[in-house]
Amino acid sequence: MSFNDLFLSSSDDAKVKLPRGFGASSSEGTVVELETNNDLGSNLIYLEMYDKDSAAEILTKKTVKNFLKYVKNDLYDNSILHRSVPGFVLQGGGFVAPSAPSSEGGVPVPINSYGTVKNQPGNSNLRGTIAMAKIAGDPDSATSQWYINLEDNISLDSQNEGFTVFGHVMGDGMSVVDDLSSANVYNFGDVFSQLPLWELESDSSGGIDVRPEDFLVITSAAKTKTKKQPFDLIVSSSDPDLVDVKIGRKQAIKIDVANSGSGVAEITVEATSLLDGTTHQDSFDVVVGEDARSGARSKDSKKKSKKIDVYVGNSSLEYPFYGFFDVDGDEITDFKINVKKKYVFHRLNADESHPFYVGDSGYGKASTNAVKIKGDGRFDEGITGVDSFTFRVRKSERQAFKEAGDLSFFCTSHASMVGTFAIKGQKDFSIFEPIVNFDQGSQSDISPPVVDESGSYDRMVADSVDQFPLI
Repeated sequence: MSFNDLFLSSSDDAKVKLPRGFGASSSEGTVVELETNNDLGSNLIYLEMYDKDSAAEILTKKTVKNFLKYVKNDLYDNSILHRSVPGFVLQGGGFVAPSAPSSEGGVPVPINSYGTVKNQPGNSNLRGTIAMAKIAGDPDSATSQWYINLEDNISLDSQNEGFTVFGHVMGDGMSVVDDLSSANVYNFGDVFSQLPLWELESDSSGGIDVRPEDFLVITSAAKTKTKKQPFDLIVSSSDPDLVDVKIGRKQAIKIDVANSGSGVAEITVEATSLLDGTTHQDSFDVVVGEDARSGARSKDSKKKSKKIDVYVGNSSLEYPFYGFFDVDGDEITDFKINVKKKYVFHRLNADESHPFYVGDSGYGKASTNAVKIKGDGRFDEGITGVDSFTFRVRKSERQAFKEAGDLSFFCTSHASMVGTFAIKGQKDFSIFEPIVNFDQGSQSDISPPVVDESGSYDRMVADSVDQFPLI
């Protein structure tokens, strides 16, 4: 998870995407966002589930799966916190808020249950943990209801064969929970004998009318993806007169190089997770001008001798749709893969178009174990921006790959943009002759193969126009 240096000319500009996971929390388990109607401060609570390795001492995968089923099907949306016991627990997951005030017959509606889930005790009921509620005397009776521990409730670890603690509140989310638990508690009997409500108002006759907005509401519950977790971002340049940086749309970094001058500006990037305060900091150089570029090459020469950096650019829907460049920005005109070498593929000038990837199983398929590909992207989601990945042939497979291996490169967004690398030393290298001009008004067959050692690009053409995969 790091940035790549950029080599730009005067007056160039570029857009740099953050590396995958940069700004994410330190969570190991699945993260769920609860949005509440708290207006005393923040209204968001993030929960880390105990469903993946290292998330907790004891994993509770079945309980988490049960909880996430309610989340996925929106059953917790507009649900209420129906029980508050200050200094003990805040409980929800049982009822949906009414759509009308009590004076008009509005009452909380029970959430439909998916059935019981087997008890999974073992994690302690400490402050900030979330656990499943259940019926007294029945350890395997948990369904949809859950509670958050407001204090360390160790007694619950053994009561009723122990309660299943399956996650915890992240970061400063307990401040939101504390705001919610500060609401007044009212006794309306039965399951609502400890009902928290915001501010009640008397009706015209002096009675109490409970409105939908008086309830403590979970307005939405949703699972979050690592690359979409919210964070604050700060960027700065060591030489803003040479290279100016700003934060653009989707928190991409906009690079703007001055019209003249040369040198190196260090760009520092810091992201702080809004889930738990985890901070990521990294930096990269923007090298401007040939003199500075040469200096950077000399400084990095030892590091680069261990690998071959390849920059992929000039992507378009027209043939040739990819070009390959070295670290100096010079195009590699006779690019062949050496099975003994390790390659690092980057995007030239942090190109955002046509996500690029490689594989030895053809377009849209995972590679075999003969090769090792590590880093950003995958066969269905190629690299763009500052993404990069390393490629090498496993030592035990090198001879066989040299003799008969196939290595394709392709755009993961356009099935028509598929090319084949030449393999150094391979005697019989079969590729498809590229089809440059395709007549969309007629039938077309795949071109017959040609044999050479140069490597080439090929356009994948289907048997009929209706199946043609390009736009």
